[in-house]
Amino acid sequence: METYKVQVARMSPTHVRATVRNFQMELGGKRADLTAGFNPVETLLSAVGACLLTALAFVADLSHVTIGNASMTVEATRQDRPPILVGIQFHLQVETDLEDTRLARIVELAKKNSTVFQTVSLAVPIQGSWMKLPLQPGS
Repeated sequence: METYKVQVARMSPTHVRATVRNFQMELGGKRADLTAGFNPVETLLSAVGACLLTALAFVADLSHVTIGNASMTVEATRQDRPPILVGIQFHLQVETDLEDTRLARIVELAKKNSTVFQTVSLAVPIQGSWMKLPLQPGS
């Protein structure tokens, strides 16, 4: 069992600081202020994407397959009352020379090995797609 701990403090009317080990991240801390930085929902979506990309690299290494650069767009749909996310969508782009069926399996295994993806998907439906890009030399 692993435990995670992050210290979060309100620094001003518009900013919150999250600290873990020797790292800090400032977040927007004022509702609907698009100029204050990442808001909490955008931070959650970033965590979903970062965890899935990390799991993708992990699964590819374990499977002894080559992937190059990978990136994704993660979007959420929010309803106002009550304020809740009702859906998350992602689009993944992966540089690889894997055949489509093998890449599809690697992506499914990555979703199963992503802590944040698995956790968030229990609360919010997550749908996604992927696109294969040519593997670039040196990737």
